[in-house]
Amino acid sequence: MVVDFHIHLFPQRVRENRGFFCSSDAGFASLYNSPKARMASEADIVAYLDQCGIDRGVVFGFPWESPELVKINNDEIWDFHEKTGGRIIPFAVVSCTDIASAHREAERTLKQGFAGLGELAFYSWGWTISLIESIQPILDVASHMKKPVLLHVNEPVGHTYPGKIRIDFEALVKLIERNPSVEFVLAHFGGGLFVYTMMPEINAIFSNTYVDTAASPYLYDQRVFATACSLLGPQKIIFGSDYPLLSLPRYLKDLDLANITADARAAILGGNAQRLLKIK
Repeated sequence: MVVDFHIHLFPQRVRENRGFFCSSDAGFASLYNSPKARMASEADIVAYLDQCGIDRGVVFGFPWESPELVKINNDEIWDFHEKTGGRIIPFAVVSCTDIASAHREAERTLKQGFAGLGELAFYSWGWTISLIESIQPILDVASHMKKPVLLHVNEPVGHTYPGKIRIDFEALVKLIERNPSVEFVLAHFGGGLFVYTMMPEINAIFSNTYVDTAASPYLYDQRVFATACSLLGPQKIIFGSDYPLLSLPRYLKDLDLANITADARAAILGGNAQRLLKIK
């Protein structure tokens, strides 16, 4: 089974009026102000899955500042999930700028049947220690309902690009440590944070933590796969395309060049997500 763990879908009204929502949400504007930044429709996503032979796709929206828009985004993704007979696996976004509403939305969506929460991010401010600590009520809901949480994590060095934010790695590690029952997925190879699992104490803290591969061809060369397999183990790496930014074939090129086993490749492309999400 092939599973793409990282696909974006925005509300139809956003796709049809990008400029208005860029003017009203600074975080969204930081990524999508340029008309070159692609946004996919439901039909685009289904066509992508079909063309690439992907069995399931994890789809989520954007952590809008507006709780109302968050709910609209989640509801449209739930409808998409139902229309596809479960081929689309819904994750729920929450507004990280309104924690009270975020707590309610996390409870509402996970009780409804969403498979997890994410992609959670603070695109306007970055992951500071105070903001990282503020999402604890959301994580409490995920822990109680035994659902995974996908966090946007990027590397602290290197070239700049839309959506790259400042991240306090020390505070993020402490957050993971305080929530040992939460299965975290750190997007974008966790910004390279997995390198620190060579430290025994960090390795222990990350016992329940995964990374996804979203946007990795723009960030790393193919050695990242073998390195992450060596340090984390291939069972902790989950393929995510960041579609429509990239699609599966671009990752297959790097996997073909990476020095990893066929079993590790199969685990990355779907086996690990299948286990995490309890897909039969």
